[in-house]
Amino acid sequence: MPLAVGVVLAAVALAAQPAPPIADLIARYASGANGDAGAVEMAAVDLDVARRELGRLDPAAIPVDSALSPAAAREMRRRLMTSFALEIAAAGSMRHASSAARLVEWACAYVRAHAPLNDFDRAWQLAALSVLEGGIDSRTLADHVSHTQGIMPDEPRVLLARGIVEEQFNAPSEALVRSETAANLQRAREALARSEGEGFRAAERAIARFQEASSHEAVAGEALLRAGHVQLRLARYDAALATWNGLEGRTPDAALRFLLYLFRGLAYESRARLDEARQSYKAALALSPHAHSATLRLAVLAFRSGRDDDDDEAALGEALLKDDDPRRDPWWSYYAADWRFWYERIAKVRALLRTP
Repeated sequence: MPLAVGVVLAAVALAAQPAPPIADLIARYASGANGDAGAVEMAAVDLDVARRELGRLDPAAIPVDSALSPAAAREMRRRLMTSFALEIAAAGSMRHASSAARLVEWACAYVRAHAPLNDFDRAWQLAALSVLEGGIDSRTLADHVSHTQGIMPDEPRVLLARGIVEEQFNAPSEALVRSETAANLQRAREALARSEGEGFRAAERAIARFQEASSHEAVAGEALLRAGHVQLRLARYDAALATWNGLEGRTPDAALRFLLYLFRGLAYESRARLDEARQSYKAALALSPHAHSATLRLAVLAFRSGRDDDDDEAALGEALLKDDDPRRDPWWSYYAADWRFWYERIAKVRALLRTP
């Protein structure tokens, strides 16, 4: 994680010695927030243990600037505890997603208990949304969204998250994600379309909630992109294409435009509109050269159409093997949704630690 307010959260625990107690770690975190020079390394800790220790910690023991008034000191300690919990949860979320979610929810109750809602609380809730959406756990995310919607009912990202909850219900495993742009995509879409269980109902709810969120211009482009993606997975290709009609002008985010072209290509391909699919994949690659998802689809089209005389497309298979950097492909982080905003959101939380 980037260095900020004098704090570095280390992702790997030191094997030679146990992790420091939470009281020591949060004291170091507070020291960085108070402007003391130097970075503070925090060894990774057991997040469930951290949650229990934080629950027993007396906030008055957290060192803050002695010049603060009693009320400002209490507020500063509240912010320190909850932002610290959020940061260590994010640092451990990739390996211990369920423990991270429990820690975030513990801190969320502490944040919600404060009234009236202030700028720190809003920034914290959006950063927490990043962590939980990044965990791709529909049930946990649903709980947090219901909490957050109660105190931030008009926040567009929270309204969008209502659809993401339902979409994540049907998020494929990593193995299926990696094969969705290959032969298994068609089978996965058709199986979901035939389903009469909760997965199908969640998909229908996702479409409805994304369409509701699209009334807010701040998230309209992404909401319609996601609504069309769910329709694509339900094999409603014409409906998806209609949903995406003219969407380029409402999606300034290059990663979202890449996904728009990728998903359009898949819909065109499923309708045997291969030339349009090819052009759509190429438009995606113009935004993110060498991205695997679009490169792979172009390679498949070249193979299926026998266009091995096209030097550019004939080299696609070789390009896939040479370049395996997943950061060039927005598809790999599609289901993680707001995780892509984590760093900018936690930077805002850190900045607000200095202004209780």
